[in-house]
This record gives sequence, structure tokens and C-alpha cells, in this order.
Amino acid sequence: MATAFKYVRQKLGLILFHDNRSLTCGVVWSNILLTFHFKRLSLVSFQMGKFTESSALVPFPDLPIELIREILDFAAFSSSKTSLSLTLVSSTFRIWTVPILYSTVVLRTASDVKSFLHALSSPYAFDSPLVLPVPLSQHVKHLAIFALGPLQHIEKIISRCSNVQSLACGFSLASYASINLKLPTATVVEIPSQTQIIERHLLGLSCRDSIPFSLLSQDTTHLHAQISSLQVLLSLLQMHKQLPILSHLALRIPSTLLATRQSASLFFKSLEEYNGNISTILVLITDRSEASFNEWEVAKSMSDGKVVIERASASAVSQWENTSIIGKGSLWASADAEVERRIRNSS
Repeated sequence: MATAFKYVRQKLGLILFHDNRSLTCGVVWSNILLTFHFKRLSLVSFQMGKFTESSALVPFPDLPIELIREILDFAAFSSSKTSLSLTLVSSTFRIWTVPILYSTVVLRTASDVKSFLHALSSPYAFDSPLVLPVPLSQHVKHLAIFALGPLQHIEKIISRCSNVQSLACGFSLASYASINLKLPTATVVEIPSQTQIIERHLLGLSCRDSIPFSLLSQDTTHLHAQISSLQVLLSLLQMHKQLPILSHLALRIPSTLLATRQSASLFFKSLEEYNGNISTILVLITDRSEASFNEWEVAKSMSDGKVVIERASASAVSQWENTSIIGKGSLWASADAEVERRIRNSS
């Protein structure tokens, strides 16, 4: 067993034992071996045990199916390799784990874009009605496309993944719009009492030259933009025309973009005046100068209490990935807490 353990840890973590009448499947997750016993493709028993190189499997007591589901969900969330292993166990496990496996998708290269579009389009993909009751594309909740193209492929992927709540773009939106490609949009007639969180993260080259607000859906509630020019920054004063229910804004900018504390204060006051629905403005300062950061701290004190100044993380991409995984929180979580604290202290 020790030799088998070493082997499967180098592979997907999947062990199969079978005879003419039954199948036993084991999935290695951390140092735990999960074993599933099937007869005629039906799950008849489940065991979980501690498994080490120096000892045999020590089984735990039998568990109810609800607890098995909890364990499998936790294992799938913890490791993509474990998720892949579980999809090979049975059709039931595939139905359980595919939504977890594809809830967050990151496409970094043109090859990634082409491969994922093929997966969405292939009759042998998970979204075949013979395999899963729900199309694969509908499981994607967090989608990041940092590849620069092909832009037509990117449009097809985004249009198919219609349940995406957090979309991060690293490709040029100006180029995307120039060839008449579209992003999914919704029209807001009046501000609803309750809204679903819809995030748009414009990173890298996506808004280097401009922000084509017409590409952004009117139901966007959270906008995060990485901005390097004053012209693009000032264009945000017009975003209320396209984003009427925007409640959270995050700006990843260098401290030199607004040269003085007075200009920074005036900008944010104007921004809040035009966008009355905004509750939190998070400013992420990208440069590491202590003096520059202190200047912005002073500017913050001259503006409304909705503005929160923080140092930006080293990588905007990594930050999106961390905050898009369930349980990691939101990009605006600490800023929201700070704004709430200020409101309590002022009352």
C-alpha cells in the first residue's frame, strides 16, 4: 500500500480496484484516503481512513450521505487535483464536483482561451445533456481573461458564461469595441431595492487608453479599474450615465496621478456627487513611497468618509484570484468595514 500511495500522489490521486461484480475507488486527499464501493455502478458504501506510508488504512465509521457530500465539497474546494479525481469516480460525484471545479476560471494565454472555448463547444464536454443536467458554461461564476486574444473567441466565451458574477478583463477593451464585439449587458429602468452583486475588474491593458462604458452592463454594482493616466481617471466622472446602481468602486492608481491633495479631494467629491449610489470608494496606491502614501492619507481626511486608502498588492491578478475563491472575502471587505466604523463613530 505504501508504494501505491506514493504512485497515486504523483498522479491524480485516484486508485481503482475492481473484479467482475464490483468496483472500489479510492481518492487520496491530503493524507486521507476516501474509498467508495460500487456494485452495478451504484454506490453501496463509503469509508474514510487515515493513510500514511508507514501504516495501513485505518477506516473511520460509516457516514451518512449528507456528511459525505460535505466532505467531498470541502476536498474539492481545497484542491483542483482532487476535484478532477472525483469527477472520474462516478456520474453522481461528477455532478457534485464539476460546479466547484469550474466556478472560477482563469485564462492566461491564447491557448487557454482556445482550449476553454473548445471545452464549452465540444459534444463530449461536461455540458453534454448526457453527462450533466446543467451546461458547463453555467457553472462559471468567476471568470478572468488575461490573454490578449483571440478577441472573437473571448466574446464567445463571455456570452456563453451568462452566470458570471465577477468578470476580470486583461485584454484591451478599446480594441474589443473597435471591431464591434460586445459584452453581456442589462438595462436598469429604476434602482431596485435589492441587487445581485455584479463585479467588473478592468486590469492590465483593458483600460489603458480609455474605458468604453458602453461595454459595461448597467446592472454592474462593483467596478475595479487599474488606471495609469489622468485622462482615463477623469473619465470616471461620466460613468454614472452608464452605471446607475454602482455601489462600490476600486481604483488601482499611482500616487502621482492626482498631483496635490486638493485635486484629489476635489476629484472624489465630484465623483460622489455624480454617483449618489456609491457607498465605498477604495483607492489602492501602487507605488511604495511612504511620503506619497501619506499625502493620500491627508487627502482622504479632506474628502468624504466613503473614501478608503490602502496600499495595493503586488499583483492585481493574484488579488482577484484570492478574492474570487469562495471563503476568501471581497476586494472591498476591509474598506466596507472601515466605512461602517466611521459611520458608527460619527453618529
